[in-house]
Amino acid sequence: MLKNLFKTAFRHMLKHSGYSILNILGLTLGISSALFLIIYVADELSYDRYHENADRIYRVSTNIKEPDDKFTWIMAQIPFGPQVVKDYPEVQASVRFIPIPRALFKYEDKEFNEEKFYYADSTLFDIFSYKVLKGEVKSALLNPKKIILTEKIANQYFGKSDPIGKTLTSGTDTYEVTGVIENCPTNSHFRFDAIASRNNLPKQLGNWGNFGVYTYLMFPKGTNIKAFETKMQEMYTTYMKPIFGPMNMTMNYILEPITKIHLYSTNAGEPEPTGSITYVYIFGIVAIFLVLIAAMNYMNLSTARSAKRAREVGLRKVVGSRRTPLILQFLSESVLLTIISLIFSLIILVVLMPKFNLLAGKAYDLHAIYSPVVILSIIAVIFIVGIIGGSYPAFYLSRFSPVTVLKGSITKGTRGAMFRKILVVIQFTVSVIMIVCTLVVFRQLKYLKSMDQGFDQKNVIGLQLNNQAMIKKYPLIKQVLLENRNIKNVTSTNTAMGEGSGKTLFNVETDQGMAQKGINFAVSDHDFVKTLGITIVKGRDFSRDMPSDTLNAVIVNETFVRRMGWTEPIGKKVEAGDANTLRARVIGVMKDYHQTGMYNGIESLLIAYRPLGNVIYIKLSGNETQSTISFIENKWKEIFPDQPFTYQFLSERFNRQFGADEKRGLVFTLFTILAILIACLGLFGLSSYMVEQRTKEIGVRKVFGANEGIILLLIAKDFLVLVSIGIFFAIPVSYYFMNRWLENYVYRTNVGITVLIMSALLTIVITFLTIGFKAYQAAIMNPAKSLKTE
Repeated sequence: MLKNLFKTAFRHMLKHSGYSILNILGLTLGISSALFLIIYVADELSYDRYHENADRIYRVSTNIKEPDDKFTWIMAQIPFGPQVVKDYPEVQASVRFIPIPRALFKYEDKEFNEEKFYYADSTLFDIFSYKVLKGEVKSALLNPKKIILTEKIANQYFGKSDPIGKTLTSGTDTYEVTGVIENCPTNSHFRFDAIASRNNLPKQLGNWGNFGVYTYLMFPKGTNIKAFETKMQEMYTTYMKPIFGPMNMTMNYILEPITKIHLYSTNAGEPEPTGSITYVYIFGIVAIFLVLIAAMNYMNLSTARSAKRAREVGLRKVVGSRRTPLILQFLSESVLLTIISLIFSLIILVVLMPKFNLLAGKAYDLHAIYSPVVILSIIAVIFIVGIIGGSYPAFYLSRFSPVTVLKGSITKGTRGAMFRKILVVIQFTVSVIMIVCTLVVFRQLKYLKSMDQGFDQKNVIGLQLNNQAMIKKYPLIKQVLLENRNIKNVTSTNTAMGEGSGKTLFNVETDQGMAQKGINFAVSDHDFVKTLGITIVKGRDFSRDMPSDTLNAVIVNETFVRRMGWTEPIGKKVEAGDANTLRARVIGVMKDYHQTGMYNGIESLLIAYRPLGNVIYIKLSGNETQSTISFIENKWKEIFPDQPFTYQFLSERFNRQFGADEKRGLVFTLFTILAILIACLGLFGLSSYMVEQRTKEIGVRKVFGANEGIILLLIAKDFLVLVSIGIFFAIPVSYYFMNRWLENYVYRTNVGITVLIMSALLTIVITFLTIGFKAYQAAIMNPAKSLKTE
């Protein structure tokens, strides 16, 4: 029986090939688009779940509160990890990742600057699950001068040769390779390229005032994490209050499940670009709607063609067919269409996967198709589209009375017209919502990019100094670079622009006397403000004519002044450390600039003069840029012959912060276009059918003098009314949700009436173009030909 059902369904598809192709095209676009989004969503939800103990691992973050400020660091103090294990039996193990400062590593003639090498505790592999490919890893984490490499780094230095036992050198340090592990999966919130033992560092390292290490805890199953988080706060009283209490600073530890960091963290300074649970919800909903829109098209076209199938149903019933076999016949047609569309969708998935990776910034391979999520989604698609989507046409068509049909009472397929109209409204409501969302996403990105960052990025390149020996030669390289007429300024600092800065405790003069505050602190040389086009709004910049600036002058930003409540900031005292560290007065106030990037608020910032920065910024004139960069490279090689020359334009580096949102925006745009295209395919099918049904009516109207414009409007108006109803529902819904979405940003645009009007007009234009072709064909048809139509 089943064979016969599908055989009959296949014959029907061949007989009505145009109708079948339209359905298959719409279903293929909907299913393939949905599968791409499902793979994307599944990947976003999979972050860090590959660890065997993922549900028991938590990162420790520190929430720090001052009377006039609060912030969260995604790090803990250096002693915290071992101490929390010692004090609390609830903690099974801890591990710390301590960054190895950017350094040049060498093997024979191969050398690379490395920024993702870390020291770690010996418990690393007890907590995290990384696959060992070669050698062994335990000794490397127990003994100094040993190192574990990821597969990528091992191939980078050693090619196809066995790296075990070979050595990497960095300055005077030598590390023996004892093991190679798989690359950190791309779905990791934290990735590294190599790990060396924490025992490479002094045994007594740092105190409870020193932050800067990523710390993770693992708990036994069933631990009440919230209760322990509260209990753990007593560590502040025991270890930190003597240091921070006099400053009126308090600290709370936050335990973040590693499986939620990628999607839920809003903290600055995450080691890898984060995702957004909001986008996961949005893309998940879009995937469902893409399938539903495609299913609606099938339901629409099937019910619209009811008149053509009515005689078939009537004849089948006359010769004895019952309703159940008829329902099964129509369901078999929808399932067969779905299966064929699914096969085409999987082919598209395989062919376009590399392009999708490029668009989304991912690295999916064909194994993603075999994942349980995708397989379950395929089964769900067959069920939703093939069975549920085909059920309404099946039940609708199978209920025709043979007497009514054979009398010719059903000729126009008008029964179910209201249902078809509702489906069209739903389709275009969803499409308009997606158009509004797409426009708002890019409006927000444009707003962030066009904001005044407070400094000038144009024609500024950045260089990095890797060690103290290079930093000591900074005055020399600055001097020789300024000999080039196309180099306007050179400066150094210890913090890259737009990437935050470290915090330091300062004694600051206030109206109530000296008070301790945690302040964002950076150092620079004389030309920092001038090179980066920062505006001094009060007082002055560092000056070579004032030798005392090198010892006792600082510049602060406007936010610093507001935070301190100063009415006259010039001359205010600031102090840090002992007598040899900093005793200075404020000489100038800078206009606020976005040192922490465009996704975070501006924080109070203090800059002191110290020509000891590891970041060099060079302001070019903009003339002969390539030859000027070649000049810089030559001078670099003369002064640092053993260091590779690498540079980056400041604008490129600063704009990297927008990369994740740009990629998500492009993905959303693509699938918005596909959703509209799928809806338009259905609309095209319905308009074609309407023209076919009203051919004689159009001919009669033309005989009585109706022109092409009247005929065009006659056919278009019904669809335009339905689309307008969809717009009416979509506008308030999209306005509400996009306003909620914009609340996630510190600096945000608004939805704007322009966006809503543009979305509505764009939808109407697309609708008119979709139905216009068939309407125009009908309008110019010879009435004599149309009146001959049977």
